[in-house]
Amino acid sequence: TDKKQETEKILKTVDEQLEILDRVVVKTGAKIKVIPSESISYIEAQDDYVMIYCTDGKFLKEKTMKYFESHLDPKNFARIHRSYIANINNIVRLEPMEKDNYVAIMKDNAKLKVSDSGYKKLKSVLNF
Repeated sequence: TDKKQETEKILKTVDEQLEILDRVVVKTGAKIKVIPSESISYIEAQDDYVMIYCTDGKFLKEKTMKYFESHLDPKNFARIHRSYIANINNIVRLEPMEKDNYVAIMKDNAKLKVSDSGYKKLKSVLNF
C-alpha cells in the first residue's frame, strides 16, 4: 500500500501544480474580494506576502511568488524578475536601463525590473 500512497501523493502534487488560477481571492478587512486573473497587472514580492496590482487597486495576499508562478497561466503571466510576475498583456514596452538591464513599462505606467532570465522568458513568449 506504500506504493499506492506514494502514487496518490505524486498525482495530488501534479494536480496542485497544474491547476491554473482563474481568480485570486483576497481579504480586505471584513470584505472578501475576488480578483479575476486577467485583471491582474502584476504581482510584487513582499517578504512572505505578495502585493497584487489589478485594475481596481492593490491587495496583499499571504502566498509566495513561487505559488503564483506555478499557478497563473504561463500564456499570460511571466516571472520577469525575482520580485515581479507580470501579466504579459499589460506590458506596453521594454526599455533598456543601465548596462544590459531592461525595465518593463506597464499599462498603468508602472516600471518593473526585468532580470536576465526574465528577459529570456519574455523573448520567447513575445517572440522577438
